[in-house]
Amino acid sequence: MTGSGGAGAPIGREPGTPPWLLVLAEVSLAGVTAAGVVGLARLFSDGTFLLPVLAFAMAGHALAAVCRHRRVPAALTVALAVGVLVAGVSIFLLPETTRLGIPTGATFTQAGRELSEGLAAFREVVAPAPVQPGFVLAAVVATWVVAFVADAAAFRARARVEAAVPAATLFVFGAALGAPPHRIPVTALFLATLAAYWLTQRVLTHWSASHLVAGPGHTGAGPHALLRTGAVLGAVAVLAAVVVGPFLPGAEASAVVPWRAGERDSPGSRVTISPLVDIRSRIVDQSDVEVFTVTSNARSYWRLTSLEIFDGRIWSSRGQYREVDGGLPERPGDELAAAGTIVQDFEIDRLASIWLPAAYRPVRLEGLDARFDDDSASLLTEEESSAGLRYRVTSDLRSLDADALARVASGAPAEVTGTYTDLPPDFSPSVREEAVRITEGAPTPYEQARLLQDHFRDGSFTYDLSVAPGHGGGDLERFLFESRRGYCEQFAGAFAAMARSIGLPARVAVGFTPGETDAEGRLVVRGLNAHAWPEVYLAGYGWVAFEPTPGRGIPGAEAYTGLPEQQATPGDPTTATTLPPTQANTATTTPDGQGAPTTVPASEAAARADRARPAGPGSPWPARVMLALAVMVGLPLAWVGALTLVSRRRRERRRAGAVTTDQRVLVAWTEVLESLARAGTPPREWETPIEYARRAGGSTDVDHRVLNALAGAATAAGWGPGDMDGDVALRATRAAADLEQRIDQSLDTRTRIRRAVDPRPLLPARRPRLDVRVSST
Repeated sequence: MTGSGGAGAPIGREPGTPPWLLVLAEVSLAGVTAAGVVGLARLFSDGTFLLPVLAFAMAGHALAAVCRHRRVPAALTVALAVGVLVAGVSIFLLPETTRLGIPTGATFTQAGRELSEGLAAFREVVAPAPVQPGFVLAAVVATWVVAFVADAAAFRARARVEAAVPAATLFVFGAALGAPPHRIPVTALFLATLAAYWLTQRVLTHWSASHLVAGPGHTGAGPHALLRTGAVLGAVAVLAAVVVGPFLPGAEASAVVPWRAGERDSPGSRVTISPLVDIRSRIVDQSDVEVFTVTSNARSYWRLTSLEIFDGRIWSSRGQYREVDGGLPERPGDELAAAGTIVQDFEIDRLASIWLPAAYRPVRLEGLDARFDDDSASLLTEEESSAGLRYRVTSDLRSLDADALARVASGAPAEVTGTYTDLPPDFSPSVREEAVRITEGAPTPYEQARLLQDHFRDGSFTYDLSVAPGHGGGDLERFLFESRRGYCEQFAGAFAAMARSIGLPARVAVGFTPGETDAEGRLVVRGLNAHAWPEVYLAGYGWVAFEPTPGRGIPGAEAYTGLPEQQATPGDPTTATTLPPTQANTATTTPDGQGAPTTVPASEAAARADRARPAGPGSPWPARVMLALAVMVGLPLAWVGALTLVSRRRRERRRAGAVTTDQRVLVAWTEVLESLARAGTPPREWETPIEYARRAGGSTDVDHRVLNALAGAATAAGWGPGDMDGDVALRATRAAADLEQRIDQSLDTRTRIRRAVDPRPLLPARRPRLDVRVSST
């Protein structure tokens, strides 16, 4: 449905409506969508999703407005919107799957995979959740659709109230599922933008109606007065809602229907997204973000939790957590491992996780209330996330060596074997066969696990953060047999799945490598330290960590893994530093019940060297937006430059071809004709040069006497009996140059821009068709 505007007017604009008023209405509608997008921030643990989703939403509104202003039919607008969305998603969200920016089959496959993984995670997640590609892609598509539906409703269908429904739906979705923080400011922003939109639409309707009834000469209240009054009333209403609303009776009461998972009375369990799905975004997008610091008497992997369920697509966990106070329950099964004590004081900064980092295995927690899962030995905060918390953890620091572990025979408890060797029914036979081949001849579980680890560390696999997330069946086979490239998610997931396929109880642990020591002796842990590693159950020693990821090494584990401590370096999360064996664990452990351990910081020189390295890469979205802006600016500039170059070359060839004085005069006249045509006064086919000069001289600001003289010279050159005098030809070419300069100076900015980008003057002239009609009379 199109608007009733006059011919040539944008769809949705009534005749006589000021253009600025229509633009204001369009901007206010885009503002409502933007506020809806900001409302989604309560769903996520950080704001990395915001820039791409907002960029696509605003681009959608801009494209919808351009199509309306150009009076593009609705069906063609829809087709154009789909095409631009596919191109934008391919170039900016899935660039590694395109070929020279053109979508390929891999682009659509990857998009489908990300959307399906996002949907699966959505069914389990509670806010605030980590940002993952599937969520961003779904939000981009949704906001793009919201932009076009809202624009069509507001300006094509004139359903101005209903036009706010799509963005309102987006906002309600975020409000219903989002975490409590920022509830009031986000709501205030949406109410303010919604009030601004309705105000501009009211003014637009009032203007159109008043002019339709009273005519163009109507002098009632102008739009500026209505906007000022409405803005004051809207501001008062929003301010009252924000200030008074939270203090109304029942505002802080529990929900009548506790439909949120976090509001139900189920203290024994809590559901959240697998921490493995966002590990790549921590390493890449939040590489230099400081997530926490820890003061400890020994270096360790700071473990969040372990994942025991593998459905063929993703690793997840369903731990049962119970309240703990002080001492944590010990689990039998590792009585053969000699243990000292490691005490850690954590200060959490920007770690948006419900799990609390701690060295394995924690035995005591002080400083906050938490829950503990016996099976995974994971600590869970009672808060929405661990950000801002401070606490102390005491853990058993086990000392393991290869000879002792090699003496462990098979014989894990049935409850361990049943859970930690489970694989999906359709697990790849080729992966199972590869695991059997690698471990052939290994007599004990430890030696089998060590062979699996060493297989990934033999130099044939490459640590590569550009690999797309995923460790399902197809991803696992591609990783093992084709690309042999990945990061810790692929290495840990592949190791654990292959271990299970040969009967080794295995799981995937998620956490952080030790971090870098600062000047105060604290270990500073950043996003680039995010890591995943496998654990294998060995009877009498419990869960033992292995390290298949190239460039990583567990502190203090070289005796049984054969690998020195290694971790990513600030400035490049794909590389690693290796600490000498004497520095892998410099602290002295103390048995339980004895005095406080002594903290021994790492080398100050090494810390300074680490801090001097350049900062790691941040979010890729600023670079992508800058690339988009560069393309948007660079392509028009390149187009204008190409047209200018072609025009100049044509003029040079034309002048070079004029060898006689008559030809030089005719070339000068032709160039003046082209300048006058671009200025809006083209010659008519039947006009002689003299006739055209008289008409053009009267309708332009050029000196008509000079133009008439040049026209006379061109007539003489074209139809005279012989070549003109050289002085006459020279004066004619100078007069032509002067006329061209004056014509260029008289052009307004809009005409200059149109002249710079219009290629039609460079196209060959088409011969006019001769219309021959035969009369029947």
